[in-house]
Amino acid sequence: MMNHLVYVCDDDSHIVRAISMKLKKAGLEVVSFPDGYACWEQVQERAPEMIITDLQMPRMNGLELCEKIREFEPTRSIPLTLLTGKGFEFDHDEYMQNLKITNVMIKPFSPKKLLNQVQECLQLTQDTIG
Repeated sequence: MMNHLVYVCDDDSHIVRAISMKLKKAGLEVVSFPDGYACWEQVQERAPEMIITDLQMPRMNGLELCEKIREFEPTRSIPLTLLTGKGFEFDHDEYMQNLKITNVMIKPFSPKKLLNQVQECLQLTQDTIG
């Protein structure tokens, strides 16, 4: 089985480390970024099979990153998981529909639950590819 490439984008290094460890233990290839801009630059060079991004970050936030990914033809269908702090209110449904965000997870979240969602998304992607 090939290693699936997942990008993790969050300015909180503890969250990045927790997610990365969980996904790597499951056999996934993980590349992490401290902000949306750094992730976007890499996405254009090498598109991942899935992106997990925080909502609030410096330079380019998660929604801006999701918008760019959806506007860029080669990455238009990549599954996106958006992480958001509990106190930060925004209209999940509107963004999930408009930006086709696959999952929204409220922090603090279960890394195991996140891994399950990632595996589910990658399985669906694998099934549609062949």
